[in-house]
Amino acid sequence: MKIKHDAIISWKFWNDLDNKIKNNMEFAKYSTRIVILFNKSVIKIPISKRGYLQGKHEKYIWDKYGHKKLLAPLIWERWGIVKQKKCDAPNKWINHKYIYEVKLQMPEFNFDGCDLHNYRNWGYYNGRVVLIGYGINEKISKMY
Repeated sequence: MKIKHDAIISWKFWNDLDNKIKNNMEFAKYSTRIVILFNKSVIKIPISKRGYLQGKHEKYIWDKYGHKKLLAPLIWERWGIVKQKKCDAPNKWINHKYIYEVKLQMPEFNFDGCDLHNYRNWGYYNGRVVLIGYGINEKISKMY
């Protein structure tokens, strides 16, 4: 009987977990990473070499410039997987003054082909505009 009882508990546990996931998470897929949206954070999981390098680069940029308050807070990075604080959705456009400020303060983004003009790379955190997608550099941008 113990085996049947454990199986029922196991089924109930997984069913409850499945319902919590369905009710509390959203998924987004970009070309290089899958993004899982939780209530207060997001996890970006690479699905390609470029996605892996983007995760590593986000960690590098956060360590170097996180103190400038221009970036969405990075909680951790492991094996190219990134966990960040969740930001509010951006407008359908981004003011060029934010792009200029980022390129001025972070020269790694000052190259042709940088996707800072894409409003999906921006968000609002604690009332200020921040860059949420900062895993790109010139080498990564030219991979595909």
